[in-house]
Amino acid sequence: MTTQLEPVTVYIEPEVKEGLAAWAKKERRSLSSLTAYLLTKAYQDYQQQQSQ
Repeated sequence: MTTQLEPVTVYIEPEVKEGLAAWAKKERRSLSSLTAYLLTKAYQDYQQQQSQ
């Protein structure tokens, strides 16, 4: 199954990027993959809160 992903550009503070990059490296993920996961998780949490 092929998933069509949409690109998103964000601007963050350098120290946040450094911290995320270290986290991604620790989990053997790309920075992009970790960021996509975190955004997806935050959105799912938001959707759950809205449906309550």
